[in-house]
This record gives sequence, C-alpha cells and structure tokens, in this order.
Amino acid sequence: MANEDLIYRITRAVYERLGASADEQMVEQLVTDIYREVDTAGATMSSGASTGSAAEGSAARMIISVFGLDHPGIVAGVSQILAEAACSIVDINQTVVQGKFAMVIIADASRARESTTELKERLRHAGEKLGVRIYAQREDLFNAMHRV
Repeated sequence: MANEDLIYRITRAVYERLGASADEQMVEQLVTDIYREVDTAGATMSSGASTGSAAEGSAARMIISVFGLDHPGIVAGVSQILAEAACSIVDINQTVVQGKFAMVIIADASRARESTTELKERLRHAGEKLGVRIYAQREDLFNAMHRV
C-alpha cells in the first residue's frame, strides 16, 4: 500500500471515530504519530529501505492557501511570517478574479524555528488581521486528503 493511501485511510478512520467536529490539529498530530509508528515498523521489516515517493509529499513542506478580498499587503504579510519562521517559499501562485484574491504557497519548513502547529496558528491569526482566510497543512497530509 502506498504511503499516500495509508495516510488517507488513517485520516479517514480517525475522522470517522472522532466525528466531523474533531479538532483539525489534533487529527493531524494523531495521524502523524500513527503514520510514523507504521512507517518505522515498515522500514525495520524491509531493512531500512525507503517506502515513500516524491509524489506523496513531504512532512517538512507545507501547503498554505489564502482566500479573501483583494487588497495590498496580503502576499507581504504571509511571506513575512514565513521569513520570520525561517521557512523558504518553494513555489507560489496567486491570482485575483473580480476582486477576489487566492494564493497557494508551498513552503519548506525543514529549518523552521517553530512547530507546524505554532506556524499554522500564526498564519491563522495573521489572516484575521489581513482580512483573509489562511489554511496551512503539511504537504504529505494535504496530498493524501485531496487525492482523486
């Protein structure tokens, strides 16, 4: 079973048990902990051979989505938080359609000065101040949860 499929199945099982109102951060941490245990056991059984692939994403990269009404300073505000946390922007795409702003950033958080949870919270608070919604998730979990 591919890692992406395993993460998706674990996430789905956790949400089925905890319900749709489950805390997203708690679910993400629980899935991460379970996956690490399963991955460690699998690596031990296969003499340390890697079971992942680049298509499944990285736990060290984050997908950050930003939505709201367009106005100056949105890109700067989000970029500033990433810079302060020592995260690099790997890819960025933004567009404005009839005054509606949308942006997706892929950030490398491997050298981040704070945890993913802390960074997600800072981004969420910044979004409130900027008047936009900011959603951030680890790339591997994002890919598993949004696959076709």
